[in-house]
Amino acid sequence: MTQTPPRPSFYRYLHTEQESLDSHIHDQIRIRLDERRATLLDERNVHRYRHGDRWATEASDDAPSMMHKMAAESIIHTIDVINHDTAIIERYIESMVEQLFADLMQHLYQTVGEAAESYGNTITRNEHKGDIPVGFLTMLQKIEFGVNRYGSAQRPSIHMAPGQGTKFIKALQAQPNDYHLKVETTSLEKEKRAVAREAARISRFRWE
Repeated sequence: MTQTPPRPSFYRYLHTEQESLDSHIHDQIRIRLDERRATLLDERNVHRYRHGDRWATEASDDAPSMMHKMAAESIIHTIDVINHDTAIIERYIESMVEQLFADLMQHLYQTVGEAAESYGNTITRNEHKGDIPVGFLTMLQKIEFGVNRYGSAQRPSIHMAPGQGTKFIKALQAQPNDYHLKVETTSLEKEKRAVAREAARISRFRWE
């Protein structure tokens, strides 16, 4: 009696039987999303939680952090599959990455905004009446600079809505030299304070 041959695995690559098309696509989404996130967040500061929905250290007085859900969806038309339109794979990957990254950024801005408001470290429109240079200098005077892994001061980055960057830069460039001198003087003072804080922090550790 003739045996029926086993059903072929249509969605596996020839070079390996361990990697399916589905797993390859999901790996590509993860890799590309990680690459985009790395442009904003240092990978050394990224923590991954595998289990549970809350996380807090024993010494922390803060409320436990909540896990944030990210979701994305994409439509693949049957006719494209029938027509062997392989471009849908790339469109699917990019669509998922764009949606997940947008969700990540929304959550990031929301978290930063809530933290800033809790400490009163915010600037309202009433403080600068819509004047960009005044608002920028007020912001610069209110924040503190950080340091990198080598202890060198780092100036902060500004994130704004698309299309606002050109207007923002032009408004600052149009200011007189006295304004730019004040901005630079303030920045240098912030850098010195950041380095001093880091030196004081390191001095609390015992080195053997």
